[in-house]
Amino acid sequence: MGNKKSVEKLLNMYTVLGFFFLFATLALIAVPTSPYIWYRINPDETEKDIEKIVKDVVEKDIIVNPTAQLSTVPPLNTNLPEGYFVLIPSVGINSPISDSRDYKVALKKGTWIVGDYGTPEKDELPIILAAHRFGYTSWSTETRNRISFYNLPKTDIDSTVSVYWNQREYIYKIYAKEESTYISDYSADLILYTCKYYNSPVRIFRYANRVN
Repeated sequence: MGNKKSVEKLLNMYTVLGFFFLFATLALIAVPTSPYIWYRINPDETEKDIEKIVKDVVEKDIIVNPTAQLSTVPPLNTNLPEGYFVLIPSVGINSPISDSRDYKVALKKGTWIVGDYGTPEKDELPIILAAHRFGYTSWSTETRNRISFYNLPKTDIDSTVSVYWNQREYIYKIYAKEESTYISDYSADLILYTCKYYNSPVRIFRYANRVN
């Protein structure tokens, strides 16, 4: 009788462990696929997400800081791709930057550089880069992780950011991170941001200064 009870307890324990691992596996599968499910059910949310990214984030008038620009320009490197890109190696981001005035078009390609602010070549004003957090149903998980800012929250202080601009590499280091509804520090050389949630005005910001 005692052996039977021991076997039953052991079976119950394995059953509980089995259900635990089953739910854990389902949760791990759901995390990367949940954006696709959400946008598939609610296709209009992508447009709302775009509006949240660009609305009421930047001020109209920023004082030009003539001391912001470094005197050195990185050397031309013809091995770098032509065009504009932002890379954050620590989280696997390698996203094309679009300077299109139509931010909806730009965000579909990857990262949008906010107009009327800085560029790596003209950095009297901060460079402001924005991207989707979750993206589109047409994006694969690999594409989303690479060209969106889905993993921007995983970056930390001292994470490096490279901007390829006309085959020159400008390197920045993150010095501050913030969750807010608007940019609070315009002294940064580079500001990156994305939305935090599907239906929230809160954004995730990273502030960086150029180091090379």
